[in-house]
Amino acid sequence: YIKLLPPGFEAAKFGGDTPYSLMFGPDVCGTSTRKTHAIFTYKGENLLTKKSIRCETDQLSHRYTLIVRADNTYEVKIDGKKVESGSLYDDFDFLEPKTIKDPEQSKPADWVDAAKIADPEASK
Repeated sequence: YIKLLPPGFEAAKFGGDTPYSLMFGPDVCGTSTRKTHAIFTYKGENLLTKKSIRCETDQLSHRYTLIVRADNTYEVKIDGKKVESGSLYDDFDFLEPKTIKDPEQSKPADWVDAAKIADPEASK
């Protein structure tokens, strides 16, 4: 795989723990790990894709392509064929959840979930 590094890194100290902006490519380790990584670093956190992206496991060379578009969508290709695509917002945790459930908050005891409620005082 490839790592895109931020400016100012020291090449002499480069290693597995060196911070990166993006890591992309196949990861085949024995028989247990066989996937394509697409990891962005955002606000100091490594954001892995929520999808499982396959990789090729034969002995041939393959061309892996990651396309990130201005409309916040992405596409992964292997040998020019699309194998995965989606929204950066949906498939990575860039944004905080829209609502956070408060365990202390609940509906009142007399709450009615019906879509329409008859008004006993209404007359026609």
